[in-house]
Amino acid sequence: MVLCKPDYYRWLPINEPAAKVMREGQTFELGEAKRQHREFSETLSSAGVEVLYVECRKDRHYQVYTRDIGVSTKGGVLLGGFREPARKGEEDFAEEVFIKEGIPILGRVFEGSLEGGDVHYVDDETLAIGVGARSTIEGITEAEGILKGLGLTIIPVEFPEECLHLDLLFVVIGERICVACTEMLPHSFIEILRDKKFSILEVSKEDAMELKNNVLSLDEKTVLSFRGNKRLNERLEALGFEVLKPEINIFTRGGGGPRCLTFPLERD
Repeated sequence: MVLCKPDYYRWLPINEPAAKVMREGQTFELGEAKRQHREFSETLSSAGVEVLYVECRKDRHYQVYTRDIGVSTKGGVLLGGFREPARKGEEDFAEEVFIKEGIPILGRVFEGSLEGGDVHYVDDETLAIGVGARSTIEGITEAEGILKGLGLTIIPVEFPEECLHLDLLFVVIGERICVACTEMLPHSFIEILRDKKFSILEVSKEDAMELKNNVLSLDEKTVLSFRGNKRLNERLEALGFEVLKPEINIFTRGGGGPRCLTFPLERD
């Protein structure tokens, strides 16, 4: 799993959750960000996850949200392209690490934009890609060409721009089970999930905008969530999941949860 330490992290009003806490005058503390990120990384390591770090850069304050650099496939990493000026260039830093570590790169999106928070495996044959505030149809079209030959069906999913990325609204957590804010997703996509026999754990828009939908499946029985996600955590535990709960509220207030903070290099 690729992470980036929050040495230069700070909130920026480039998404609605972060803009909200900044309007409210909430206090950002870098020391607390570093403490929480250490706890988050240690939680991953204790679950048997190997962690690799991208070097953090002084002028890239949101680099800690490594998910957005692209997506891993069975053919290698597909590097995306950032739409937000404050994040442009993060793809280059990640590419340097991947080349150094011998991690294969399948290709890179240059036309339009494509951010990993919008890219989701629905199953082994289906890739949903959100079209909202960040990823564009042009980026998806280029990605589809790069992914040609991997046997993937690409499904564009349009949603309101205030929701930033698709992973604020939809995350797969196990075989045919997902958490989703259905009120903010297109009916056509919900029907695809139902046709594929998914069980859907409903999350409200209010909770989704606080990143409470943004959890990460580590295996079929383990979900990485966070301490303040009480309602969903209890529902997951009732279904038999082991739920890991590090404190990461300084990052959820900045616009990213457990999924946003991680970039998986291997996918079973």
